[in-house]
Order: sequence, then structure tokens, then C-alpha cells
Amino acid sequence: MDLDFNNMIPELHYYIHRKCTVNWKIEAGITPFIDVTYVIKGKAKYMIGDKEYTVKKGDLLCIPKKTYRAATNIPEDLMECYVVNFFLSDLKGQDVSLPFPIISHIGIIPRLITLFHDIHGEWMQRDFGYMLKVRANMCLILYQASNLLLNEKRISQDDPRIKNSIQFMSCHYSEPALTIDKLAKQFDLHPVYYGSLFQQTTGMTFKQYLTSLRLNYAESMLKSGEYGVSEVALQCGFSDIFYFSRLFKQKKGIPPSELFPEKRRGLELDEG
Repeated sequence: MDLDFNNMIPELHYYIHRKCTVNWKIEAGITPFIDVTYVIKGKAKYMIGDKEYTVKKGDLLCIPKKTYRAATNIPEDLMECYVVNFFLSDLKGQDVSLPFPIISHIGIIPRLITLFHDIHGEWMQRDFGYMLKVRANMCLILYQASNLLLNEKRISQDDPRIKNSIQFMSCHYSEPALTIDKLAKQFDLHPVYYGSLFQQTTGMTFKQYLTSLRLNYAESMLKSGEYGVSEVALQCGFSDIFYFSRLFKQKKGIPPSELFPEKRRGLELDEG
């Protein structure tokens, strides 16, 4: 079953910041949950299914539910890792599995370690609503992992110029003066080089990304039922309502007015 990452619900069963001792091991058995282990130091030997693996610093393990698992330490290089055992379901309550490799070498990622630290704090203190916060952090961990392992269009290099550009565009998407020349100038880059860098890191040209951003905002405004098509077009940076309507239908597959709630759609028809 394919996993819709927008609709998954993790339920944490067990968490530990594991610092292996000389006698540490995991007894052989079938896991009743998904086991995600992020190794931040040392090594260990795992038997997963019918294969043996040596895991090391920077490895992310994803052991599926109902899988044979056993592990032992490597005494000369004891492992330290974060471990979450959890169940995963969709919005209908049906079990789903993660389409991750058993082992992926992702390196040491500070933002991922921070999320595990946050779970650690909540799990140990167990204050009011801690499971809600733990579940939220688990969702962020799964997002980071899926983005690293499955998203072919993700930003492959954390170039601060492009990250800052995207943040700026998210706030100023409606401005007609928002152009590639303007953004390139902010970072003292030639527009051609900036455009190449932008496409390399986002998978889209500057214009494609800006158009997609504007249409996504337009979609949200239309669904609210609080604005007419012409208002949405203007507030999302489109001065020509006919061009906006044509482009919206081309990219989203339906005319803008079809996203209105029924009451709003009736008002539009009456006004027309």
C-alpha cells in the first residue's frame, strides 16, 4: 500500500536514547512495530530478516513491522543512537508501512538530532499533553527522513541564498515587482547564474516556482469562499483575470470557480 505522507498518523510505542554497553544486545524476535533507529556514534551488528548488517554513525535504520530482528554490539566501537518504535496508520485507521530502505546512510543532520532531543525531553518529563507533542515531533522526523530519501525535487544543497529566496517569495508572492532580477540583486548574483542555481536546487525555474506558489495561495483563497475570482487573481499577483483563470484550469485541472463552497458559487452565478 502506497503511503500518503499528508495523511499518516504515527503512534509512539517506545523511545530511547540508547548508549550501548559492552553486554548490550537485542534478543532475536519479530517486531510488532516499526523500528526507526538513527546511529550517531559507533557501530553495531544487526540481523534483519535473513540478512546481517553492520550499521555505523550516520545510518538510519527502518525495520518494518512484523520483521525478524536481532542485534549485538561491536565492543571496540560501542553504538549510540536514537530509537523510536511506533505504529503507523492512515486517517481511516488502517496500518501503513514506510517505503524506506532497511538502511540508509544520511550522515549526521543537526536538525534531525534536535527533533530526537525534543522527543527525549517530552518522553522523560511526561507533562500535560506530552504525547501530542511527541507525535508532532515524530511527524517532523518522518518528514525529514522522507524528504531526504524519497523527494527527488528536494533542495539537495542547503544553499542559504535559495532558502532565503523561497522565504522571501512566500511573503511577497503577490507583488508584481517580484522578479528574478530583483532576487538576484539581493544576493549580488548575475540573474543568469542565480536562475541556474535556483533551478538546480528546487527543480523548477524561478518563474515556474513563483507561478506554482501563487496558484497554491489562490487555491486556498478560493476554497475559503471569502473572495471572488477577480479578487483572488489580484491578491495573488495576476493582473489579468482571464489569464489567471486559464492558467489555473491548465495547472489545477478545474476552473477557479469550481473550488468555491456551494453558497459562494451561487453568488458568483447570480452576479454573472
